[in-house]
Amino acid sequence: MMLSSKGFILVTTLVLMLILSCISLSMLVQTQLSQKLAGSATLSFQLRQQTQSKHGQELRLLQQSGAESSLFVIAPCPANYAAWSDLKVICEWHQVRTTERSSHHQHSVTSVLVRQSLPEGGWDGAL
Repeated sequence: MMLSSKGFILVTTLVLMLILSCISLSMLVQTQLSQKLAGSATLSFQLRQQTQSKHGQELRLLQQSGAESSLFVIAPCPANYAAWSDLKVICEWHQVRTTERSSHHQHSVTSVLVRQSLPEGGWDGAL
């Protein structure tokens, strides 16, 4: 009788240890997944900040006419359609696109800028 109760206690103890091990393992996996998710969000935010900062630098360079961008020259400017405008203004449309990539994330920022100028010869002042 004594041997069967010792066997029962041993089996019960082993089953309880197995259950506690499974619970502990699942908690560890959940914690690790939570840390990975939080790290991914942090990396995505850092990438977005880095892209926007780089894009701002490119825009400042473009305003100083030092950056390369795709350039579109359109003869009549949208301002020429205004009733009070009789000038022939040339518009340069600059598109600046900045893209940053990491192993699992990509972030892009695009801006379109318009630079207006008078055609060669300028304006004679007559309205």
